[in-house]
Amino acid sequence: MMDAKPRKKIVMVHYHLRRGGVTRVIEAAVAALTARGHEVLILSGEPALADASGERVRVIEALNYRRTGNADIAESLTEVMQKTAFDFFGSAPDLWHFHNPTLAKNVMVPTVIRELAEAGERIVLQLHDFSEDGRPGNYTSQRSFFDNEANFEKTLYPTAKQIHYATINARDHDFLKAAGIAGGNLHVIANAIPDLEVTTTPDDRPIFPDKLFALYPTRAIRRKNIGEILMLALIYGDRVHFATTLSPENPEWSEFYEQWVSAVAELDLAVTLGIADSGEYRFLDLLGWADFVVTTSIAEGFGLAFLEPWIVGKCVIGRDLPEITRDFTEHGLELGPLYRRIDIPVTWLEESVLRGEIDSMLQRSYLAYNCRLPGGANDLTWQAWVRRGRIDFGVLNESMQLAVLRKLREDPSLLQKVGAPPLTLSPTREIADRRAIIRDAYSLERYGARLEEVYAKVENSAISKVKHLAPQKVLAQFLNPQRLNLLRN
Repeated sequence: MMDAKPRKKIVMVHYHLRRGGVTRVIEAAVAALTARGHEVLILSGEPALADASGERVRVIEALNYRRTGNADIAESLTEVMQKTAFDFFGSAPDLWHFHNPTLAKNVMVPTVIRELAEAGERIVLQLHDFSEDGRPGNYTSQRSFFDNEANFEKTLYPTAKQIHYATINARDHDFLKAAGIAGGNLHVIANAIPDLEVTTTPDDRPIFPDKLFALYPTRAIRRKNIGEILMLALIYGDRVHFATTLSPENPEWSEFYEQWVSAVAELDLAVTLGIADSGEYRFLDLLGWADFVVTTSIAEGFGLAFLEPWIVGKCVIGRDLPEITRDFTEHGLELGPLYRRIDIPVTWLEESVLRGEIDSMLQRSYLAYNCRLPGGANDLTWQAWVRRGRIDFGVLNESMQLAVLRKLREDPSLLQKVGAPPLTLSPTREIADRRAIIRDAYSLERYGARLEEVYAKVENSAISKVKHLAPQKVLAQFLNPQRLNLLRN
């Protein structure tokens, strides 16, 4: 009989436990690890929500969001974290697992990690999001924390045999590897996909009874490409009513959002924005009522929107993001009717204006990261966006998208010149097959096994001197003229 695996003492660290993607990941990890006999402590800057694993949470307020501090405060924070972990377990932990430590939500966290690593602690740094990926304010805040550029350089991305990095998709894994993280210290940990308790069906839907109902489960921030929902409503005419779930919380996005609310009324489209805002309809009920789920996002991290609907029997139609969905196809999952572009004639836009918008976007993007704009950047962006005289609707900003929509509304015959994706719903058998693949590949059991696999590699690593990866090498992977988009600038 084989011996049972030794129980591990693991510390999960995050800035908060508010509802959101990272909190869901932490909750799934706790459930998976405790089911396998491990002990888990969560260190958070805020108390847990009522439905989180509160008994495993210890609040250290200095972990919460903060953009100021100094090395002395960071050293004190490190000591408090170590003592809290020792008091919880009765001994030192086996491993520290940090979530989004380089995102600059708390500028002291990279210093804490470096101090722990220099003390010989074994560490996993799981990066869900990157400040280098369209978040220049975060990046600047982190740089400003240090008294000189050298300290920033050597602290943000520490490297040592006892430090391992984890990403939630293969794209970010490849970016970090290209930047110089050793392959043996770099892992992909895909999120678990839980079942959802959906009890409603399209047959008992109290809304939009005379049309197909397409739900876009999203909070309408800019990168969710809300204008493309209006484009789909034009393309599919009176057959479908589209709805997004939530309006944006951040006032920064409100102006853009209200523009789309007004445009829906102006263009008289079968679209409801923020259908779940009032609380009249529960999200899970809306999901059950939907005939299909739609996504038009131009950037995602893990890509839950491509997977979760199939679990409740809904096919997904919308914009493909090959950087993300390639992970799913490697599991044998064919995602069905997705499109990569909605092409329109580039002549519908004034080239000098479009070139000017591109130039402004590039200048602002590179300046925001204090980087020199490479030569020929405008042409590189143009070549990525324009193919055979046609440009992808999804790279345009809101004002350009709205101008195109007005043009099409004024003359519907022009829809014939739009690269319209077909409206094809997956049959029941395909939905069932995809649901089975997702449940197997992204189960909680597999998630726990993957965590154990990564942790074993971390624990078996030697302890070495802490060095660093130059942050500019990571930034170069994201700050690329061919990857930029007017909706993310």
